[in-house]
Amino acid sequence: RHNATLHYLNNYGYIPLWILVKVLSFGMVCELYSILKDEDKLEVSAVFGLSKEFLEDFLPILSNYRNLCAHEDIVFDHRTQKYISNTKYHNELKIKQDEFGEYVKGKNDIFALIIILKQMLTKDEFMHMMDEINLKLQDLTWQIKSVKINKIYDTLGFPENYMDLINIE
Repeated sequence: RHNATLHYLNNYGYIPLWILVKVLSFGMVCELYSILKDEDKLEVSAVFGLSKEFLEDFLPILSNYRNLCAHEDIVFDHRTQKYISNTKYHNELKIKQDEFGEYVKGKNDIFALIIILKQMLTKDEFMHMMDEINLKLQDLTWQIKSVKINKIYDTLGFPENYMDLINIE
């Protein structure tokens, strides 16, 4: 019941995709991407400089965190049901692995979200975001005395060298 969708439906009998996308939720856009033909997925993912597989991995996690934020839910210790694939960032940051060879951080936690954003934002946008995160974590270090900052990093899924992510190409 959006003006633009009603206009097209009443006057032309259909709603063009570029109009429909304006009124769809982010979750619905993610679902729409998942049913696209491979060649269309390739075109969309190329806009972000990602493979279609990575974008397909990333969208449900982005949607999940977006919904948590939009509904004022608890985010800091959230773990998504979906995991991102291993990336070069996991390896370069030397994130620990469990006995099965799985990385213990940056797979379905907030640090996974940071890894996703590293690949989707411009270098300047990402650097600015990381600087803001770092400032907030430094503030927490001084403000919270009952919990060590390393415990907060663990809860977020952040490795101690998380800021090194800025310099990895």
